[in-house]
Amino acid sequence: MGAEVFVGRQTELADICSLLGRARHVTLTGPAGAGKSRLALRLAETLERDSPGYVHVLDLSEAPDDLRVLTRMLADAIGARGRPGVPVMASVVNELMSSPGLVVLDGCDRVAGTAGTLVDRLLWSVGGLRVLATGRQRLGFPREQVYPVGALPVADAVDLLLALAGDRLGAADPAELCRRLDNLPLAIELAAAGSGPAAAGLSADPVGLHDAFALSHELCDAAERLVWARMSVFSGSFDAEAAQYVCAADDLTDGQVLDALLALTDRSVLFQEKDGPGIRYRLLGAVRRFGAARLEELGEGRATRDRHRDFFLGLSVRSAEGWRNEPLVWYRRLVPDLDNLCQAVDHCYAAPADRRKGLEIVAHLWFLWVCCGRYTVGDDLLRRGLEAETELGPERLKALWLHAWMSIQRGDLDHAERTLAECEISTGDWDLTAYLSHFRAHMAVARGDVGEAMRLIKEARTRHRSTGDVFPGFLPTYIVVATVLMLAERHEEAVSVLHEGRELCGSCGDYWTRARLDLLLAQAEHLLGNVAAAAASAREALRGARLFDDGISLTEGIETFAVIAENDGDDALATVLLAAAAAGRRAGTLVSRSPLLADMLERSEARLRGRTDEKEYERLIELGHATCLRGAVEYALQGVVEGPGEPEPED
Repeated sequence: MGAEVFVGRQTELADICSLLGRARHVTLTGPAGAGKSRLALRLAETLERDSPGYVHVLDLSEAPDDLRVLTRMLADAIGARGRPGVPVMASVVNELMSSPGLVVLDGCDRVAGTAGTLVDRLLWSVGGLRVLATGRQRLGFPREQVYPVGALPVADAVDLLLALAGDRLGAADPAELCRRLDNLPLAIELAAAGSGPAAAGLSADPVGLHDAFALSHELCDAAERLVWARMSVFSGSFDAEAAQYVCAADDLTDGQVLDALLALTDRSVLFQEKDGPGIRYRLLGAVRRFGAARLEELGEGRATRDRHRDFFLGLSVRSAEGWRNEPLVWYRRLVPDLDNLCQAVDHCYAAPADRRKGLEIVAHLWFLWVCCGRYTVGDDLLRRGLEAETELGPERLKALWLHAWMSIQRGDLDHAERTLAECEISTGDWDLTAYLSHFRAHMAVARGDVGEAMRLIKEARTRHRSTGDVFPGFLPTYIVVATVLMLAERHEEAVSVLHEGRELCGSCGDYWTRARLDLLLAQAEHLLGNVAAAAASAREALRGARLFDDGISLTEGIETFAVIAENDGDDALATVLLAAAAAGRRAGTLVSRSPLLADMLERSEARLRGRTDEKEYERLIELGHATCLRGAVEYALQGVVEGPGEPEPED
């Protein structure tokens, strides 16, 4: 960055000053373009202004990898006067001992090892001396403390872009432009310095930034370069298992890939992210694009993307089986890889011969779309795949089954009926008879046909038992049975059935269905006038649905709790929750409500409007509209309204 513009980094400056007070050697590491040098120089300027002569700065970016040359450069920088017969190092030590301060070694990338040797000798010889170094990797010597420097926070990145190119941005969104540049200070500066309007000519790969990555690439060995190129096919983060599968081939072993991951992390090409007990890796966008260009130069693009596809196809197969016994484990395993899974599907859809594999991945991941709040993503992938792959076969059949289920959740019963009709004539090795009855029972419930719903769900339960399909077959049938009983005003029977289903879900580890049953249990207890039991079950439903980020259950749980709160006289909480749920439905996927819940909501809303002051009602509605789904869940769990919740994170 130019010396005239320095935005943000106040926290980093304070942290580094504090660290230098405790450690004698600090190295600022980070990717090319993160602003390590500018940060170090800014600190040096500040310290020098307060204590003239305290700081000595040495630029090593073009220095040869020779200890004698580096020592001579340092001697010149600190003004050490050599004497005949006295080694240069001794002169440097003598000079620094007379006035120990801070030595800044900037740009140590090409000479990391040698610079480390120099620093180690100085620190052993000169008490009180402090050293601040910058580079893509640590110098690797004792007493070194590493301080990682990452991209700018969004707000600071935007401020920097506005300061450099504000008049040329026009109507462009500066936050989006910065995102394309990974919020890297150097990338923002180089792009803003380009000719023409910044919004029109802003490139995610400025030439100067490309050159900086080229240096990182040059410092890597052959295996590290190959892994860098191959891992550019990942989208978002990835773990070591995926990296080994995709990056290892005839010329690289799994062990070499692991070594390369560690080395590239040390060189600030890769970033590590904690993922529960494990570790994931992430490339910045510009680093990924640099690697992708190298991959195409090697002629390995298609083969590497095929390995990426094969890994995530295999992962989807394992997850479909694993979900039955360890749903939470597989939910947490797959959500970080959602971008990679979608990319694998897109890769399949782009090649006619692989479209069935794409549908297979989507169908195996049915629980992500149905149970785990990723409805919109799954619906889009399904629609595209079914439109592209029209030939009958097992992959299309399973995709149709899934699409029928999701259409019912969306309330599109006509589309669900057409999809189920196609399932009846499709061929495959999977008998869908039980699910045809099961889904049509759901549709009968939505239409209020209690008798038909009960007939169909009994038929489905018998067939699910005969095939041993516990989940997603038999256990979710309790949802339909209990709803039908409540529609028939047989609420006590519904409570008994729901407790039976909950116990069975608990014994099978099916926490998702249990959360749905808790939701219905809350409604049944409410209809029986058992306020405390209803509220307790509603909270259990919300806690269970939150484990999977199940947006449908969370929304209906908030609505159910609002009905219970209104009945118990907590009008403020009820109004805010209803408004939050309504806003969530408008902003997200519209899903159908059961006739039972719809009726309860209509009655509660009417009573709230009738007995609440108009201005107060509007204030509470506005507060609810400003409350995110997770914030509303917290209100329900705590039983109080304190203010708008935090914004929803993007998927």
